[in-house]
Amino acid sequence: MKIRTLVPVFLLLVGLTLLFVPAFADNSGSEVPGVEPIPGQPITPQAPPPPSPDYTSISGLILTVSGALLMVINFARSALSVNPDSRAMQIQTYITEHPGCGESDLVKYLGYSRGSTAHQIQKLIRNNRIREVSYRSTIRYYPAGVPETETDLLSAASAKEKPAAIIKALGGGPLTLSALSKETGYSLSSLRWHLTRLEEDGVISAEKKGKNVWYFLRK
Repeated sequence: MKIRTLVPVFLLLVGLTLLFVPAFADNSGSEVPGVEPIPGQPITPQAPPPPSPDYTSISGLILTVSGALLMVINFARSALSVNPDSRAMQIQTYITEHPGCGESDLVKYLGYSRGSTAHQIQKLIRNNRIREVSYRSTIRYYPAGVPETETDLLSAASAKEKPAAIIKALGGGPLTLSALSKETGYSLSSLRWHLTRLEEDGVISAEKKGKNVWYFLRK
C-alpha cells in the first residue's frame, strides 16, 4: 500500500481513537485543595473551577477531519487520472498505441508543454501504468503490461541519429566496417565508436570471418 494511502488511514484511525476511547490522562478525579475554615467565621462557598479544555477530543476531531479530507482528495485524484479526457490518460493511451515513443513525440502530437508532459509521465511510471527503457540517455516509453524485450532497446537506440542509421543499414544483413561506412556515409572512427557502444548494450553482435569483422543485429 502506498504511503499516500496509508497517511490518511493512519490519521483517521488515531483521530477516532482519541474521540471514542477514554482520555489517556484522566484529570476528572483531581481535587482542588480546599481552604481550612476559621473558627467563628461563616463559610463562604467556593465557586467551582472553570472546566479545562478537552485537548484529547479536540486533537481527535482535527485528526479525523484531516484523514477524511485526505482520503477524499486521493479518491478524486485517482478518479481524475483515469478520466479519458485527463492528460495522464491521454498520454497513457498514446503510449499504448505507439509503444517506443519518446517525450518529444508526446509533446508534438498531444500539444502539452514539456514540463506538464514530464510530470504526467513520472506519475504514470510511479503508478505502474507505463514503463521506460533507457539507451545512453535516450528514453522510450512502453505500456506497463508488455514484458520488456530486445526490440525495446533497439527502438530506444534508434532514437539517436547515428545509431539509427547503423541499425537501418544492418537491417538488410551483416556488413563489414567499410561497407557500413559506404552505406551510412560516416567515418570509420565514428562508426567504430558507435558500434562498440551498440555491441556493449546488446543491440548488435560482431563476428570475425577471415580478415574482416562482420556486424549484424541481434535477433
